[in-house]
Amino acid sequence: MVSSETIRPQQKTVRLAWAIMLVTFSIFCGLVTASVLAFWYYQSSAMTPGGSTLIVRAPVEWITVRRANRTTFERADDQQIIEQGDRVRIASSAGYGQAATIRVLEQHTLDLWARADLVFEQVQTSTWNKRALVMVIQQNDGYVRYDLAENDQYEQMRFIVRLNNAEIELMPGGSYSIGMMPTDRRVLFVGNKVALSTPMFGDVAVRSTGQARIRRFGKEVIVGPGQRVVLDPSGQPGQPQEAVWELIRDGVFRDYSEIEYNNTTITDQAALPRARSWKVFSGFASVLPDDTSASGFFRLSPTYPGVLLQHQCSLQEPCRSAWFLRQGGQTRPFITGIRQMLGPDQTGIDISEYPSLVFSIWVHIAYQSIELAGERGTECPVMIRFLTKQHHPTDAEQERVICFYTSADPAQQPEQSPGVVYYRLSPLDWQQLQIELRAPFWLPEARYLRSIEIYANGHDYDAQVTGISLIGSQDVAAPGKLPLTQRSRRLAPPAPTLIEPFQYEQR
Repeated sequence: MVSSETIRPQQKTVRLAWAIMLVTFSIFCGLVTASVLAFWYYQSSAMTPGGSTLIVRAPVEWITVRRANRTTFERADDQQIIEQGDRVRIASSAGYGQAATIRVLEQHTLDLWARADLVFEQVQTSTWNKRALVMVIQQNDGYVRYDLAENDQYEQMRFIVRLNNAEIELMPGGSYSIGMMPTDRRVLFVGNKVALSTPMFGDVAVRSTGQARIRRFGKEVIVGPGQRVVLDPSGQPGQPQEAVWELIRDGVFRDYSEIEYNNTTITDQAALPRARSWKVFSGFASVLPDDTSASGFFRLSPTYPGVLLQHQCSLQEPCRSAWFLRQGGQTRPFITGIRQMLGPDQTGIDISEYPSLVFSIWVHIAYQSIELAGERGTECPVMIRFLTKQHHPTDAEQERVICFYTSADPAQQPEQSPGVVYYRLSPLDWQQLQIELRAPFWLPEARYLRSIEIYANGHDYDAQVTGISLIGSQDVAAPGKLPLTQRSRRLAPPAPTLIEPFQYEQR
C-alpha cells in the first residue's frame, strides 16, 4: 500500500498543475478576447483621411494653398487635391461671385468667395466600414457657402466649422452661408508699436433647408431654415433672426449730427469728427466764370413719415430725414446730395448671393421751381443713382438712375433722358418707393454694387428723404420679398412696386 505521506505530495502536484493550466488558459482566453476586441475596435473606429478636389473658377493667381506642415503658400492648380491639414486662401481682389469650389468626397460642395480662408483640420471616413464621416474646418475669413448632401451612406456624419472661438455643427442635407466680416470699430494698441485692429464678427445663416447648432462655452443656439445668427468678435452667438441682410447703413439719419455729416466735405482736417455712413457732396452742374449763384444745403430735418414710428423710430431714438434745400430764385442748376460707399470697408459689396434685393425709400417734395424734370430730364428735386458692375472688376461701371418730380398737371410728361426712370409724386406728401432690383429692368445679373447716391438737382428745391433701405435675401421665397406680380417687367419706365402717400406731419 502507498502511504499517506506519499499521496499528499502527489495531490499537491496535481492541484498545482491544474491551477497552472487554468491560469494559462485564462490568460490565453484573455489575450484572444483582447485581440478580438482590439481588432473590432480598430475596425470600427479606424479613420482614413479623405481627399477633396479644388475647382478653380477665378484667375488662378488669386487662389493659394499651403500644404500641411509647411509655412509658405503656393499657387493653386485646377483639380488639385486638398488634403487634411491644408489651408486654402482666396485673395480679396479675386472678383465677384464664386472664386473656387471644393468638392469633399465627391458629395459635399464648398463655394468660396473673395477673402475666404479655410483650414481643413480634419476630413476623415471610417477605414473598414461606413460608420462615420467627420469634417472639421477652421474658417478664418471671408464668405463660404456649404452645400451638404443627405446622409445616405454613413451611420454618423459630423460637419464642424470653427469660427471666432465658436463651434458650428451643420446637419447633413442642408445649405448654409457662413461669413466673417469686419466691424466698423477700430482698436488702438499702445506699446512698442501702434497698430489698428479690425475685430471680425461671424454670420451664420441656414438657407432653405438644414439646421445649424452653434456652441460656445456651454451655450447652444439652434438655427433653422430661413434664419441667421450673428456672432460677436469673441464668438458669442446672438438670437436667431430672419435671414435677410440690411446693406445700407444709417437709413434714418440718427447715427451722426448735422455737423458731422457736413464735415465729410472737408478733406484737409484728419481729426475732424465726421460721419462714416453718408458723405455729403454738392456742386454746379456746369461751371461758368464769375458765377454768383447760391449753393444748396444739406440739413437734417426732424420731420418724417409717422408710419416709421411703429418700426424704426421712437421718442427715445427719433428718426430724421436728409433735407436738400436751395432758395432765392436761382437760375442755374446746382446739385446737393449724399453718397454711401457700400460694404464694411466702403469699397462696394458683392451681391451675387442675393437673388432678391428690395430697395425702399420715403420721399417728400415740398417745392421745385423747375417744371417737371427740366429741359434735359435730369433736373429733379430727388434723384437716386446706383453704380454697379456686371461680372468682373474689369467691367465698366453701369448706372441706374431714378428721378422723382411733381406736377400740377397729371397729363404733362417730363423730358426723357436716356437711362433715367421717372416717378411722379404728389406734392407735400410723404410717399414710399419700393423696388425689387433683381427684376429684369434693374439689376438682374449684377454681381457688384459700389454705391448709392441720393441728390437734388435744379434751381430752387426743398425735398427730404428717409427710411432708406436695401434688403438682400438668399432665399427666393423669403418673407418680405416682393411678389412676382409686383415686380417690374417692362423696360421703361416701370411703375413703382409700391408708392404709398402719407400725410406730412411733424414728429
